[in-house]
Amino acid sequence: MIKNIVFDLGRVLVDFVPDGYLRSLGFGEATVQALQEKVFGPYWRFYDRGDFASITDLRDFLVEKYPEYTAEIHRTLRTDWVRMHTLKPDSAAYLHELKKRGYRIFILSNLAKESYEFVSGYDFFGEVDGGVFSYQERVIKPDEKIYHILLERYALLPEETLFFDDNAENIAAAQKLGIHGILFTTLPEAKAQAEKLL
Repeated sequence: MIKNIVFDLGRVLVDFVPDGYLRSLGFGEATVQALQEKVFGPYWRFYDRGDFASITDLRDFLVEKYPEYTAEIHRTLRTDWVRMHTLKPDSAAYLHELKKRGYRIFILSNLAKESYEFVSGYDFFGEVDGGVFSYQERVIKPDEKIYHILLERYALLPEETLFFDDNAENIAAAQKLGIHGILFTTLPEAKAQAEKLL
């Protein structure tokens, strides 16, 4: 019997679309592809893990690594970059519905401090019973440790827990621990799968 619902944030409850954001800044396709790889590529995971204390630290690191993109990196990682995190209202409405139905709601997200400070202002956070965020724990999905932190901190039983995430590796890691996992592609598909378990 499922009692706990765990949501990822990015691309599940909140949109995070780097290529769309980069195009909105007026970059051409070649630059969009380059910046997606250099800015939002492997080093972004270190930022989510808290290895960089702020976006400024990440920006300085990237500029030193890719000096030929100095202007573009500064333009991309400007002070209001966090606004690229936009609410997915249908997903937030589903969270609200599940909460009203009596399920406990949790967040498990690879998320940097500045991203957390921005997205935690969305109303759905008021309905959440707890959360584990990579920058606070200094560990990111799909590392098994972050799932253990969630389960132990909130006394969740894996077999009573359902997890939505947009990344197949993260779902596989959860399932390995006995958590029910649903790969989030679209909300209607995710809901259809979830309702078979609820």
